[in-house]
Amino acid sequence: MIRFLISTILFLILISFELAFIHSLPEPFLYLPLVFACGVYLFQYLGSSIGAWWIFGLGVFLDFWHLGLLPFETIIYIAAALIMVFLGRRIFTNRSLYGVVCNAILPMLFVQLSHLIYWFFASFNDSLPFPWFNFFTYAFWQIIWLVVLVFILFVLTKKIRSVLKGLLIVPSRENL
Repeated sequence: MIRFLISTILFLILISFELAFIHSLPEPFLYLPLVFACGVYLFQYLGSSIGAWWIFGLGVFLDFWHLGLLPFETIIYIAAALIMVFLGRRIFTNRSLYGVVCNAILPMLFVQLSHLIYWFFASFNDSLPFPWFNFFTYAFWQIIWLVVLVFILFVLTKKIRSVLKGLLIVPSRENL
């Protein structure tokens, strides 16, 4: 129960920081996918299933507050979390930077591809042209920042792991 409460509070802090502060930054920095990167990092490198729940929670949060690009972000982020879990358990190892980065990029590409497909078909019904350049700029910078964030988290692994063990989010041998 304490683990759930601490991870929920940390998730709410991260999502508030991302949506309130990061999205108010200038152009390339506002696309930083902080919650997504931390969720992938928690699941892939630290082995905590809370990371998959954070990605699912991000979709629910975006849908509940109508902040997403689409009206059904929860479904997309559930699928992204499932893709991340499958890739993390079956294909990519958590021992290499490449495995962690690929397991971050592929679910994000799924999210971006889902947005692209929806907006492609929705643009046929709209009288105004869809701003494709803005969408591709958004998708490009989000993937670039995701790689940068995962790299930073990968480099700071020992420090982060000790902090998260102290918060009971990542199990340690004493907790098992």
